[in-house]
Amino acid sequence: MPAAATAPGVRVKQMIFMGSGSSGYTPYVSCITSDNSKCTTCKLSMTPEGAKNRRRNASVLVCADNPDGRQRNILIDCGKSFYEATVDVFIKHKIKTVDAVLLTHGHADAMFGLDDLREWSRPNSGPLPVYCDQVTLDTIRCAFPYLVNAANATGSGIVSQLEFKLIEDLTRPVEIEGVEFLPLPVEHGTYSDGRPYYCNGFRFGDVSYISDCSKIPDSTRALVVGSQLIVMDALTPTRISSHFGYKEAVEEARRFRAPRMLLTDLSHHLEHSELERRAKVLLAEEGLVVDPAYDGMVIDF
Repeated sequence: MPAAATAPGVRVKQMIFMGSGSSGYTPYVSCITSDNSKCTTCKLSMTPEGAKNRRRNASVLVCADNPDGRQRNILIDCGKSFYEATVDVFIKHKIKTVDAVLLTHGHADAMFGLDDLREWSRPNSGPLPVYCDQVTLDTIRCAFPYLVNAANATGSGIVSQLEFKLIEDLTRPVEIEGVEFLPLPVEHGTYSDGRPYYCNGFRFGDVSYISDCSKIPDSTRALVVGSQLIVMDALTPTRISSHFGYKEAVEEARRFRAPRMLLTDLSHHLEHSELERRAKVLLAEEGLVVDPAYDGMVIDF
């Protein structure tokens, strides 16, 4: 698969799924403890053969080689399960740094792990850069005032040392550690007054990553065309107000005809082996490659 657009000598080599699940994780503990639960996904997640159903908040780590010999690691989203993801992914793949964070939006499953970046802040080389749009920054300012302005800290302990970098122009790519990320604004539900709430997907090279989506505007759709890999929101079997379902994600696969689509933000309503079975049918009948992502999945470029 072709590499992302990069600065000279920089090469994106991997994308690792830190999480592939919804804001509520899988399994739901209530599905496990209930005497009357019929949730197959949650029950299977507790078995070795069904382990790919165990899902943290949707997030990926983009790993790029650099001419200086040190790998750069760019985290897209830092949600509630960020710490648990590092215990799994970082230890297994010997990830030693987080060099930048790129946020899609200001919901808890995308940014509530910012406080856990404290051990990945870089006291000897400056604060850790966090890239986001204005709406997301405003939300962070309310949720974590001490992270945006250290003067609001109470002195109770070490806090993440972060430098928020505002993405002011969502029509142009932002370069992070030598890799260009082009914002892909998509609708992710609506405000109470009916206005659309926007979440930013990102395209880097031939990869388009859209984790939370209920509608893709035509202007954004044009930016996704030509992607070799599309990572797409598929929360439930069919669309809800703020998310595509499996049905809508497959419809997008038919429209884009990308060589491969991976489904993320999967809830406990979708079971991994069943999605794999459906993928075989789509491949045989339509030539579409639409696979479920899973936590810890590695895509090599």
